[in-house]
Amino acid sequence: MNASKHKSKRVTDPPSWFERPRNINAMIAGLVIVCGLLVVADLFYTNPHPHFDLETSFGFQAWFGFVSFVVIVFLGRILRMIVGRKEDYYDR
Repeated sequence: MNASKHKSKRVTDPPSWFERPRNINAMIAGLVIVCGLLVVADLFYTNPHPHFDLETSFGFQAWFGFVSFVVIVFLGRILRMIVGRKEDYYDR
């Protein structure tokens, strides 16, 4: 009986600020704008001490960070397949 009360209360709770679709879209748009401005800022900044020639390419910091993030996400998925457990592992 208590579980049904909690369940019905959760359904009627208003979404938090981070859960509202309008705010989610605004945060994504803001992030895209900031990332774009940082790439444009690369036009006005040159690395005075590059370790490799590749570091002098346009937008290096942006694309290197993005590629690194994608690699980490896919490696995490592979690692989860290796060491992960089923969701109901502790309920058994």
